[in-house]
Amino acid sequence: MANAQPILPINIDRSPEPAGRLRALAAGTQIVGMTAEALVTGLWGMWIIAIVLLVVGHVYTYRAIQSGKRTPWVRVAAFVAFHVTFFWMFVGIFAGFTYPQAQFAMLATGVVTFEIWSRMNLNAAIGLGMANLYVAATLSRGWDFFFFLVAYMVLWLAYLWTADNVDGQKQNVVRVQQPAQRPRTVRRSPLVMWGARFAVLMAIAFTLVFILTPRFAGRPLFMPVTLRLPVEQEPSASVINPAVPLVQIQGEVNRDDSEYYFGFADQIDLSYRGGLSNTVMMHVKSPAWSYWRGYALDTYDGRTWTQSDESLETLPLDEQRGYFHIDPTAAGYTDDWFVQSFYIVEDMPNILWTGGSPFRVYFASRELGKDVTGGLRVGAAMQQGTTYSVISNSIDFTPEELRAARGAIPDSITTRYLRLPGTVTERTRDLAREVTADAATDYDRVISIRDHLLTYEYDFFPPPQPPNTDAVDLFLFEDQRGVCEHYVSSMVVMLRSLDIPARFVVGYGSGDYNPMSGYYTVRANDAHAWVEVYFPELGWVPFDPTPGWEGDPQTGPADTWVFSNLVDGANLPSLPVADVLAAGGGLLTLIGSVILPLLSVAVIAGIVAMMVWLMRRYQLRRTPRYHTDASRRAVFRAYWWAQVRLRLRRSPGRTVR
Repeated sequence: MANAQPILPINIDRSPEPAGRLRALAAGTQIVGMTAEALVTGLWGMWIIAIVLLVVGHVYTYRAIQSGKRTPWVRVAAFVAFHVTFFWMFVGIFAGFTYPQAQFAMLATGVVTFEIWSRMNLNAAIGLGMANLYVAATLSRGWDFFFFLVAYMVLWLAYLWTADNVDGQKQNVVRVQQPAQRPRTVRRSPLVMWGARFAVLMAIAFTLVFILTPRFAGRPLFMPVTLRLPVEQEPSASVINPAVPLVQIQGEVNRDDSEYYFGFADQIDLSYRGGLSNTVMMHVKSPAWSYWRGYALDTYDGRTWTQSDESLETLPLDEQRGYFHIDPTAAGYTDDWFVQSFYIVEDMPNILWTGGSPFRVYFASRELGKDVTGGLRVGAAMQQGTTYSVISNSIDFTPEELRAARGAIPDSITTRYLRLPGTVTERTRDLAREVTADAATDYDRVISIRDHLLTYEYDFFPPPQPPNTDAVDLFLFEDQRGVCEHYVSSMVVMLRSLDIPARFVVGYGSGDYNPMSGYYTVRANDAHAWVEVYFPELGWVPFDPTPGWEGDPQTGPADTWVFSNLVDGANLPSLPVADVLAAGGGLLTLIGSVILPLLSVAVIAGIVAMMVWLMRRYQLRRTPRYHTDASRRAVFRAYWWAQVRLRLRRSPGRTVR
């Protein structure tokens, strides 16, 4: 015991690190982080510049370490370049650059590689790769980020393993060169030595727990923060549409390249013909299904829809809390409120899209305006990268509630939403009465007309509308095919002919849902129109008469956790637990507070046990197979663990003794 060496604290090693394998693995983690960031931001030009800087910087420092010569002016240039990138980010925030923080993260990662010399610097480089990965995580919408996370973890584990081997080889060199003298080595205690491995294990475990267990989505603690400068202009009643030029197309068209941006203009002309692209317009984080409403139109003249009153109501801003009240007289939160966060990918009109029945909006603007149909307007077109959040109540009326809705309809509703032009034909009115002959309530009449229109054929290229004709009459009796505007126009006209108030609404369908991330990806061809019908004491209720559009335009209840829709309540066993789980009721609170922590501990314990088992299997594989005796295997296991703790590595020519 007299010769036992004390366990010394770890000293920070600032000496140059000559191991090329470690440098390559550290560079790999940086490349993974930057690539993930470029994929979600589209900053591929900046990615190329950063990758070039990264490769040149690592090659320069590695060769300088091997030769023992450093160039002073390179260090000065790297110092200046880093501060230039920081200044670039600062300017970009105020100038409206695309993702200025992401640009800084990539450029800074490339620049600092010219100053990566020691093991400590390599560890910091891995941290920069993680910073880029974090930026990508905040913007990621789908499964692709998970694969980058796995790649990063694999490279990080390989880096730690290689670092252990390199340290062991360094120790062996000293012992071989000085066999008669026992060097005073710096040894790490088992707790310190396995600390990094335990941290990696916890990262893997928590990643699995994050994926496999519920994450509550309907009740966020903090609202997202918009980093763009606020819109200073006053709200505009006109629709400012910078995304796609509005092109009027009539007659025969080239179906391969025809495209128009219907639905987002001051008026909707039903004579337009064409199609829409597959361009991603925005991502929406929402725990509830919804159509993303823009605004409504109330006046029809036989060919176009317009808004008869373009006045705007200025919404009050709660400056202390940073949100706008859409309806100060509304009750606010109900039991099924939910939050939507909108991430604008392409330039959009000056319209705030909303789901459900919105009552609060978080948006970086001095003012917001609301038109007479409930549409929200800002003072300028929304630019790429804009984010905002909306708090809404779900619209989820049952057929029984809608059938029971009776009472007087305000004059402000009947005056505006029952008007019909003289172009509406008598046979259109007759068809409405014929279709609803057996309907007992207004709701049944609405459903009868909707179901009748669903039998018509959907066609992006119906025949052109002749002059002096009514678009609804032409659709119902002549063409009997068209796009969503024709279905919606026909339903609104037929309902109004029966003295049921209705209006023409434009916006987007919900888009493609990703159950992993909880985001809806909304594309240009998700632009849509639907009908809102007024029911006494309930208000406006959406209906969709267009065939091919899945789901009810009502929002319904919000999911309690992100992966709720992966479990179909109809397919669950007919047990009370299944019913409560599908409804997101009180049992989920119990699960979240008691069972889930236990489940998380069990998952982590299982992963730890599996890792220990795999390490033992690996240890036995390192033991020569002719050692069948249990005692000899135990000796070799003990020797292997001693090597690990002493950070030694036995060469093939050295015996255990």
